[in-house]
Amino acid sequence: MKKLIFSFFFLLLFVISNSQNLSQNKTYSAEAKLAAKEQTQKLRDRVVKGEKMEDIARQYSEDPGSAMKGGLYMNVGKGVMDAEFEKVAFSLKQGQVSQVFETVYGYHFVQMIKKHGELVDIRHVLVIPKEQK
Repeated sequence: MKKLIFSFFFLLLFVISNSQNLSQNKTYSAEAKLAAKEQTQKLRDRVVKGEKMEDIARQYSEDPGSAMKGGLYMNVGKGVMDAEFEKVAFSLKQGQVSQVFETVYGYHFVQMIKKHGELVDIRHVLVIPKEQK
């Protein structure tokens, strides 16, 4: 039960902090989106080639709810996260790394750690597009 509350707390931080960021900058230029997508793909490629997802997430993920924990979200149930994020996360097999995908928060890739019942433990990396100044 403590793990579920702890995981929910970090999930709530993710949603709150990213909804505030999105309200400040609802649209991104095509260039900013492309740069974020390419960066996310390079990070995914490093994981696929053998680098630890946990290390990549700690160093590069912009998700304030999970980056410090190596991208880890535990005991995630359906109906909690962004619909596209859930669609990808729940489709993976244990150990599998998703392709790069986009949500309203930015670009992600996810690794399935474990499925247990209706819940999953996952790691993910988020890269948020940034406008050039």
